Amino acid sequence: MKARIVTTHSDGGPLVVALRAVGVQVERVDWKDVPGYRNFEDCIGFYGNLFAEIKNLPAFVALKRKLGRLGIPYVFWNRDAPWNVGMKLHRRLAVQWMAPVDIYLAHSLQDAAWFSGHCHYFPNAAQRPYYADTSIEDLRDEASYEQDVCFFGALGNTRRRACRERVEFLSEVERRVRRALPVVRFRVLDTVQQGLGLEQQLRLIRTSKINLNYGAMCDLPGNPSWGMPERVFGIPAAGGFLLTDYRRSIPDTFAGDACDFFLEAEDCAAKIISSLESFHVLRARAEEMHRQVVERHTYEARAMQLLGLLQSYRNTAATRRA
Repeated sequence: MKARIVTTHSDGGPLVVALRAVGVQVERVDWKDVPGYRNFEDCIGFYGNLFAEIKNLPAFVALKRKLGRLGIPYVFWNRDAPWNVGMKLHRRLAVQWMAPVDIYLAHSLQDAAWFSGHCHYFPNAAQRPYYADTSIEDLRDEASYEQDVCFFGALGNTRRRACRERVEFLSEVERRVRRALPVVRFRVLDTVQQGLGLEQQLRLIRTSKINLNYGAMCDLPGNPSWGMPERVFGIPAAGGFLLTDYRRSIPDTFAGDACDFFLEAEDCAAKIISSLESFHVLRARAEEMHRQVVERHTYEARAMQLLGLLQSYRNTAATRRA
C-alpha cells in the first residue's frame, strides 16, 4: 500500500508534485472542508500551511486535537523565514502557546523557536523541468553564449524595498564591470514588466555565461534570510553558472566551494571579471554545482527526506507508547 499524506497545499506545489513522483498518495483537501474531513485512515502525515490555517484558530485547534488522537504529525514547511508572511503578533503568540507543529521544515532556521516541534533544515530545491533535458556537453561551447552576465527577476515594483535595492545593486555592479570590460554583454530583465515562461528562463540561463542572484522577497531590512531562493538551485540544475549573494546556509547546503558567492557590489563585479577571463574554469565550477544539485537538491530528494522524517516520527511515537 502506498504511503498516504493529506495536504491543504495546491496540487502544483513543488513538494506535492515531488511526493507523488516518488510514489506517495497525496490527497488534497480545501481548508474550508477540513473540519468535516474524516478520511485519515493510513495517513502518515498532514502537510499543512500554518500561515493560512492559524487565521482560523478554532478550526486549527480542532484539527490538531484530531491529529493528536490519531497519532498523525502536523508538518509545516516554512519557505518565508524570517519574513514569515508578516505573521501578526497575536497569531505568533498563539503558535508559541500551542506548539502545534510536530515536524517543522524550514529553508532558514531563523526564528525556529517560534514554531516548535522537531526542526529540520529543509531548503528549496530544483524542479524537474530545470534539469530534465540539460545537456552539459552543449554548454561547453563558448560560441553559443549570447550574454556574458544575466539577471532576471522582480525589479519594477518600486514599493518593495527589495526591488529598489536590486535595481541599485545591479546598476552599481554593471558600472564597475564596464570600467574593466567596456563591451561586456550585461542583460537585466524585469519579470514584473515582462513575464518569463519556463522555456524563456531556460534559454536565458543556458545562453548566459554568468547568472546572478541577488536578494529575496523574504529578506527583512538589516536581516536577510539565511536561506536561498529557488533560483539558486534552478540555475545550476539547468546547467548555468551561478554567482549569488552570500547566505548563511550556503556552507550547510553545498559541499566544498561549489557555490560561488559575493559579499557586496565591488566583490560581485570583481568575481564577474575574473570568471569571464577563464571560461573553462567557469564551466568546471558550473558543472560541479550542477552535479551537486541534481544529486542532492531536487524536490524528489526533499520528498524522500520528508518520508524519512515521517518514519522516524512514527518510530519514536511507537517507542513512547511501548
